[in-house]
Amino acid sequence: MGICNFKRAASPSISKSCRYCTHKNKRLQSSKHCQLSMGICGQIDRHLFSSITPAVELIVCKCSSQVMANIAWAYTVADVAAPSIFNDDFIKACLEKEDEFNTLTLTQLHQWQLWQEELNSTVRLPPSLQGKCHDAFISRVPSYSAMQDDVFSKLCSIGLEPKEEVLTERGYRLDALVEVNGEKNGIEVDGPSHFLCRNPTGSTLLKRRQVTNLEGIPVISVPYWEWGILGRDSSKKQQYLRALLELS
Repeated sequence: MGICNFKRAASPSISKSCRYCTHKNKRLQSSKHCQLSMGICGQIDRHLFSSITPAVELIVCKCSSQVMANIAWAYTVADVAAPSIFNDDFIKACLEKEDEFNTLTLTQLHQWQLWQEELNSTVRLPPSLQGKCHDAFISRVPSYSAMQDDVFSKLCSIGLEPKEEVLTERGYRLDALVEVNGEKNGIEVDGPSHFLCRNPTGSTLLKRRQVTNLEGIPVISVPYWEWGILGRDSSKKQQYLRALLELS
């Protein structure tokens, strides 16, 4: 992970979570807690998450709103069920700190709530807080890139009718949505920020998983390095997309 410059890649909020929990609980001082932060960046170690759950259980409801949301999001990305952490006490603590959550942490809680849906869990945030989380999640302004425009253009050139920047029912935004052989497919134009050493980040993995599992829409990635190597050759780009979408 060192070659990927993990410290630069991890968000400041994750780093803060690591420092806070290290201070609050000596068990989390070990390298395992650093691996938890790596897990947030897509380096998933399910055994790690299971092994630190008893320690996290002791402190999670005493943490700040930011750290609570970070922990919830980390487990969401890892997809490791932890009912001893995420239970009625956790919901109560969220309500007590409701006014402290900001846009980022509300977004993390929204994805955590979607994870509970994936798990068929009965643990739910109250409707009012769910609404705040959903609103924060969809409030993010879409960003466009030249690569995205190029991919969209080439999708049109091979006879497809893509819809751009599609907002799904659960709040995810897809770069493009195309119908192939009667099935909807999400297209994600993944630039460098979606990867660490060409491995998808936790956020990227989570989006793919939840859109597929909850929306029933397979997500197909167009990585920046694969697209970039095609240069300006429109024919090769069309061929690439046809192969990716399994078009005859």
